[in-house]
Amino acid sequence: VDGVDLTIRRGEIVALLGPNGAGKTTTLDMLLGLTVPSAGTVEVLGTTPERATVGGSIGAVLQTGGLLSDLTVLETVQLIASLHGAAAIGRVPEVMERADLGHLARRRVAKCSGGEQQRVKFALAMVSDPDILVLDEPTAGMDVTARRHFWDVMRADADAGRTILFATHYLEEAEQFARRTIVMHRGVVVADSPTARLRASLGE
Repeated sequence: VDGVDLTIRRGEIVALLGPNGAGKTTTLDMLLGLTVPSAGTVEVLGTTPERATVGGSIGAVLQTGGLLSDLTVLETVQLIASLHGAAAIGRVPEVMERADLGHLARRRVAKCSGGEQQRVKFALAMVSDPDILVLDEPTAGMDVTARRHFWDVMRADADAGRTILFATHYLEEAEQFARRTIVMHRGVVVADSPTARLRASLGE
């Protein structure tokens, strides 16, 4: 990325929109502390990305990163919840329901489809009850019904005040969900405005 300068405020719903290779994933990786910028700084909730991630105040659904294939879906969610303490363990039933995983609880992760594994990752991101949710192409592999359910849950979270930042190359997803859209191309931010205004400027 090149000279990306962004501020995301609490409670915003923001889409990072752009084609593959635009720099969306790199930007999110820096926000999560997975990549260290060669210049400049990144701050999350007044601290470093690493501390925010370890503390559970930021959760993520990423394209990369595997799941333990021999565990069941429920065991996977319980394992990650145990790393965040008793409150997170108590949230497991609710998170399983919100991710629509109840009927898959006993299925081994290896037997889950790509879209089902995305829903498992979503449950893992939510189990710490993060203030910020970062989503990198979150609906990849999901069928239409699962995608609709996912965005319904996200809308409810946003209405409750959670900050949501998601990367997508689907203009439709940005239009339907994000209140603000940041367009990236070849590592550079080329537009940053309220989604409705951006859409109007594009015309037909």
